[in-house]
Amino acid sequence: MPHPTILTITEETLEQDRLLTALKKIGYTHIITADSANTGWALLKTSDVGCVIAAYDMSDISGLALLKILRKEERLGNMPFFLADSAFTKIKVIKAGQAGVSGLFVIPYDPKALKMRLAVALGKLKDPVIHQVELSVKKGLELIEKKEYKKALGLFQTLVNQNANPEYYYNIGYIKTAQNKYYEAIDAFSKATRLDRLFVKAYKAMAMVYRVMGAVEKVEACTRIAAEIYMDTDKLGKAEDMLNELLASGTNSLNVFNTLGVLYRKKGDIKEAMKQYKKALKVHPDEPYIYYNIGRLYLDAKDTTKAKTYFQVALDKDHGFTEAKQVIKAIDLGMI
Repeated sequence: MPHPTILTITEETLEQDRLLTALKKIGYTHIITADSANTGWALLKTSDVGCVIAAYDMSDISGLALLKILRKEERLGNMPFFLADSAFTKIKVIKAGQAGVSGLFVIPYDPKALKMRLAVALGKLKDPVIHQVELSVKKGLELIEKKEYKKALGLFQTLVNQNANPEYYYNIGYIKTAQNKYYEAIDAFSKATRLDRLFVKAYKAMAMVYRVMGAVEKVEACTRIAAEIYMDTDKLGKAEDMLNELLASGTNSLNVFNTLGVLYRKKGDIKEAMKQYKKALKVHPDEPYIYYNIGRLYLDAKDTTKAKTYFQVALDKDHGFTEAKQVIKAIDLGMI
């Protein structure tokens, strides 16, 4: 049986060539390449890819961010996805594991490690038990589409008993919502998010149910978490839309303004970020983290004098604010 197509994604031409050589040496000949995560994502949506090997760090979207995006896609979510780096730190390994990486490859590539890990990952795709589960999930989704909720619920509950998968709980939550069983829907969505803290669909679904139930604070909490996940996976537009929709609904929350400030700072829009932080201060003028975040904005603008002023206010309001102490010291020492 021929090997599936492998997509390799890296900006480094030399590393791309070395990886291609190593893969061909161990028998993988169906290979397509991309020189950026954006190009790789386009190929994933249009080509028959069975496995991805991506550089951990890239300038547009990192391999880690692409992995997080892919794991949320219904069609591509279970695809074997490997990350490659010349020097994995402990933090990088932890983040990759949390995102659902299939394995890590250290550059320069070891052909033996490549062969063993790819064989294990791609072998799982041919496992008849996994194939049967995939068929069951597909049938369950078809039943939901037909609004045959009772049959679909029974199928997904059987799957949950076999394996506590967050996607199964999400579908149970969807069915319970359609049946107007809101508390049971919240319970199912909550189980999904406990299994996968980055399951943005479940947080959005919970926000919708809480809105129907009139639980305004919980709507805000779930929406903000979903927006923060979008920010972490570089989907800033979606995060911005969600937060602005929340503001349009009438909320006047410190947390929402603060999160919008972080978002605009990440986008490089210092003026808009400042506007959101100032709104947050009107809601809660004694919150030290807002002053700290404004200080960071002034650092971005290379205005260390104003930055230090805001860091000092943050420290005055919370004498144990370690980060504020450290950055003030760094400014005083001329390190920033």
